[in-house]
Amino acid sequence: MSLQKTREFILQEKMISLTDKGKIMNLDKEVLGTFGGKVIQIGNTYRIRDLDDTPLLTIHEKVISMRSAYTFYKGGEQDDDKLIGKMKKKIVSVKPKFWFEDPDENKVFTMKGNIFALKYKILKDDKVVAEIHKKLFKSIIKGTYGIKMNPDLDDDSAMLVLGIVIMLHHEKEEDSKRSRRRF
Repeated sequence: MSLQKTREFILQEKMISLTDKGKIMNLDKEVLGTFGGKVIQIGNTYRIRDLDDTPLLTIHEKVISMRSAYTFYKGGEQDDDKLIGKMKKKIVSVKPKFWFEDPDENKVFTMKGNIFALKYKILKDDKVVAEIHKKLFKSIIKGTYGIKMNPDLDDDSAMLVLGIVIMLHHEKEEDSKRSRRRF
């Protein structure tokens, strides 16, 4: 079973790491791929890789911006011809609101629920295409959560959803760090 054909995942973050790293597993806890952030000078770059260490998706965090923004590229390079789209956060909102848009700025996915508790749904054309929940797979291990996608979701969209979930997790971690710094 390949990473791109699976529609139910368990993401497990490596607990002792200076960067965001983790494993992508199926329900049998077989490792299908990895994800990781590499700190660079301005922002972070994240990659989802298959077991052969081939990058399937690259995500670059835009740091100097009014809003959180992440640019998604197919494969391992940040070339304009590989651009898939951007995930953005609404600038002013009581509850954080995120969406993913294609290169023409058309909204493709929206996220609803409690993103910082990692319990939410991802919608496409107002239909739920994925659910993310820490308790979805009854995990008691910190940093582990489940993703259940609609089986009809195409491979490219499923890979985007994985990337979106990893970036939302990153947002949750960054928000937690900002909160601790205030006290």
